[in-house]
Amino acid sequence: MRSISTAKVNHILFQLDSGKDGYAAARSAGVSPSTVSRIRKKHRSSFQKSLGGRPTKLSSTNIHHAQHLIYTGKAENAAQLTKPLADIINQPLSTRTIRRSLRDAGMRSVKKRKRPFLSKKHRRERLDWAIAHKDWTVEDWKRGVYSDESKINRFGSDGSGITWKMKGEPLSDC
Repeated sequence: MRSISTAKVNHILFQLDSGKDGYAAARSAGVSPSTVSRIRKKHRSSFQKSLGGRPTKLSSTNIHHAQHLIYTGKAENAAQLTKPLADIINQPLSTRTIRRSLRDAGMRSVKKRKRPFLSKKHRRERLDWAIAHKDWTVEDWKRGVYSDESKINRFGSDGSGITWKMKGEPLSDC
Protein backbone atom coordinates (compact mmCIF):
# COMPACT_ATOMS: atom_id res chain seq x y z
CA MET A 1 0.00 0.00 0.00
CA ARG A 2 1.38 3.36 -1.03
CA SER A 3 1.62 6.15 1.51
CA ILE A 4 -0.15 9.43 0.86
CA SER A 5 1.57 12.77 1.34
CA THR A 6 0.69 14.90 4.34
CA ALA A 7 -0.47 17.69 2.04
CA LYS A 8 -2.93 15.34 0.32
CA VAL A 9 -4.23 14.06 3.68
CA ASN A 10 -4.69 17.66 4.88
CA HIS A 11 -6.50 18.51 1.61
CA ILE A 12 -8.88 15.55 2.09
CA LEU A 13 -9.52 16.48 5.75
CA PHE A 14 -10.21 20.09 4.71
CA GLN A 15 -12.72 18.87 2.10
CA LEU A 16 -14.47 16.69 4.68
CA ASP A 17 -14.50 19.49 7.28
CA SER A 18 -16.02 21.90 4.78
CA GLY A 19 -19.01 19.60 4.29
CA LYS A 20 -18.10 17.71 1.12
CA ASP A 21 -18.95 14.03 0.98
CA GLY A 22 -16.31 11.31 0.64
CA TYR A 23 -16.78 10.93 -3.11
CA ALA A 24 -16.28 14.65 -3.78
CA ALA A 25 -13.17 14.70 -1.54
CA ALA A 26 -11.80 11.64 -3.38
CA ARG A 27 -12.34 13.26 -6.79
CA SER A 28 -10.68 16.54 -5.80
CA ALA A 29 -7.66 14.77 -4.24
CA GLY A 30 -7.34 12.16 -6.98
CA VAL A 31 -7.63 9.15 -4.66
CA SER A 32 -10.17 6.38 -4.23
CA PRO A 33 -13.22 6.73 -1.96
CA SER A 34 -11.93 3.89 0.22
CA THR A 35 -8.75 5.89 0.85
CA VAL A 36 -10.87 8.84 1.97
CA SER A 37 -12.84 6.49 4.22
CA ARG A 38 -9.64 5.21 5.85
CA ILE A 39 -8.36 8.77 6.40
CA ARG A 40 -11.70 9.81 7.91
CA LYS A 41 -11.64 6.79 10.22
CA LYS A 42 -8.07 7.49 11.34
CA HIS A 43 -8.14 11.30 11.72
CA ARG A 44 -11.83 12.13 12.26
CA SER A 45 -13.24 9.12 14.10
CA SER A 46 -15.94 11.22 15.80
CA PHE A 47 -16.95 12.81 12.48
CA GLN A 48 -20.66 12.20 11.82
CA LYS A 49 -21.09 10.25 8.61
CA SER A 50 -24.19 10.87 6.51
CA LEU A 51 -26.76 8.10 6.80
CA GLY A 52 -28.16 8.85 3.36
CA GLY A 53 -31.76 8.91 2.32
CA ARG A 54 -34.12 11.71 1.43
CA PRO A 55 -34.53 14.58 3.90
CA THR A 56 -37.89 14.65 5.66
CA LYS A 57 -40.58 16.97 4.35
CA LEU A 58 -42.05 17.64 7.78
CA SER A 59 -40.03 19.24 10.53
CA SER A 60 -40.66 18.52 14.21
CA THR A 61 -42.53 21.85 14.38
CA ASN A 62 -44.87 20.72 11.58
CA ILE A 63 -45.52 17.41 13.34
CA HIS A 64 -46.21 19.23 16.61
CA HIS A 65 -48.68 21.49 14.74
CA ALA A 66 -50.40 18.39 13.32
CA GLN A 67 -50.72 16.94 16.82
CA HIS A 68 -52.18 20.25 18.01
CA LEU A 69 -54.78 20.17 15.21
CA ILE A 70 -55.79 16.65 16.27
CA TYR A 71 -56.00 17.49 19.99
CA THR A 72 -58.09 20.61 19.39
CA GLY A 73 -60.50 18.70 17.16
CA LYS A 74 -59.77 20.71 13.99
CA ALA A 75 -58.65 17.49 12.27
CA GLU A 76 -59.35 13.85 13.01
CA ASN A 77 -57.30 11.93 10.48
CA ALA A 78 -54.32 12.23 8.14
CA ALA A 79 -56.48 13.19 5.16
CA GLN A 80 -57.78 16.25 7.02
CA LEU A 81 -54.22 17.24 7.98
CA THR A 82 -52.92 17.13 4.41
CA LYS A 83 -54.10 20.55 3.22
CA PRO A 84 -53.09 22.66 6.25
CA LEU A 85 -49.62 21.09 6.38
CA ALA A 86 -49.11 21.32 2.61
CA ASP A 87 -49.98 25.03 2.83
CA ILE A 88 -47.37 25.51 5.56
CA ILE A 89 -44.49 23.79 3.76
CA ASN A 90 -45.54 24.90 0.23
CA GLN A 91 -45.04 21.39 -1.15
CA PRO A 92 -47.40 18.60 -2.11
CA LEU A 93 -47.86 16.16 0.74
CA SER A 94 -49.32 12.67 0.88
CA THR A 95 -51.39 11.21 3.67
CA ARG A 96 -48.84 8.39 4.01
CA THR A 97 -46.16 10.93 4.92
CA ILE A 98 -48.38 12.39 7.62
CA ARG A 99 -49.31 8.95 8.98
CA ARG A 100 -45.65 7.92 9.13
CA SER A 101 -44.68 11.15 10.90
CA LEU A 102 -47.47 10.84 13.47
CA ARG A 103 -46.54 7.21 14.12
CA ASP A 104 -42.88 8.21 14.61
CA ALA A 105 -44.03 10.90 17.05
CA GLY A 106 -45.63 8.22 19.26
CA MET A 107 -49.22 8.46 18.08
CA ARG A 108 -51.34 5.65 16.74
CA SER A 109 -54.57 5.50 14.80
CA VAL A 110 -57.54 3.87 16.44
CA LYS A 111 -61.07 3.05 15.38
CA LYS A 112 -63.66 5.22 17.09
CA ARG A 113 -66.21 3.56 19.30
CA LYS A 114 -69.67 3.42 17.78
CA ARG A 115 -71.97 5.01 20.29
CA PRO A 116 -74.23 8.05 20.33
CA PHE A 117 -72.84 11.36 21.48
CA LEU A 118 -74.31 12.27 24.86
CA SER A 119 -73.72 15.77 26.09
CA LYS A 120 -74.05 16.72 29.75
CA LYS A 121 -77.52 18.07 28.96
CA HIS A 122 -78.58 14.74 27.41
CA ARG A 123 -77.26 12.81 30.41
CA ARG A 124 -79.11 15.08 32.83
CA GLU A 125 -82.36 14.72 30.86
CA ARG A 126 -82.04 10.92 30.79
CA LEU A 127 -81.39 10.78 34.52
CA ASP A 128 -84.36 13.08 35.23
CA TRP A 129 -86.61 10.90 33.04
CA ALA A 130 -85.45 7.72 34.81
CA ILE A 131 -86.01 9.27 38.24
CA ALA A 132 -89.49 10.46 37.22
CA HIS A 133 -90.49 6.98 35.97
CA LYS A 134 -88.81 4.74 38.55
CA ASP A 135 -92.07 4.03 40.40
CA TRP A 136 -94.13 3.05 37.32
CA THR A 137 -95.98 -0.25 37.42
CA VAL A 138 -96.17 -2.85 34.64
CA GLU A 139 -99.59 -1.44 33.64
CA ASP A 140 -98.12 2.05 33.27
CA TRP A 141 -95.38 0.70 30.97
CA LYS A 142 -97.94 -1.17 28.83
CA ARG A 143 -99.78 2.11 28.09
CA GLY A 144 -96.64 3.66 26.57
CA VAL A 145 -96.02 3.78 22.82
CA TYR A 146 -92.56 2.72 21.75
CA SER A 147 -91.09 3.32 18.32
CA ASP A 148 -87.90 2.15 16.70
CA GLU A 149 -85.86 4.97 15.16
CA SER A 150 -83.42 3.77 12.53
CA LYS A 151 -80.94 5.91 10.66
CA ILE A 152 -80.83 5.15 6.95
CA ASN A 153 -78.08 6.44 4.64
CA ARG A 154 -79.15 6.95 1.05
CA PHE A 155 -75.66 7.52 -0.38
CA GLY A 156 -73.12 5.15 1.20
CA SER A 157 -72.23 4.57 4.79
CA ASP A 158 -70.73 6.94 7.30
CA GLY A 159 -67.81 4.52 7.51
CA SER A 160 -65.85 3.67 10.56
CA GLY A 161 -64.28 6.74 12.09
CA ILE A 162 -60.52 6.76 12.60
CA THR A 163 -58.76 9.12 14.97
CA TRP A 164 -55.23 9.53 16.35
CA LYS A 165 -54.16 9.35 19.98
CA MET A 166 -50.95 8.93 21.93
CA LYS A 167 -50.01 5.36 22.88
CA GLY A 168 -51.50 4.42 26.23
CA GLU A 169 -53.97 7.32 26.20
CA PRO A 170 -57.69 6.41 26.28
CA LEU A 171 -60.15 7.80 23.76
CA SER A 172 -61.74 11.03 24.90
CA ASP A 173 -65.34 11.00 26.09
CA CYS A 174 -66.54 13.54 23.51
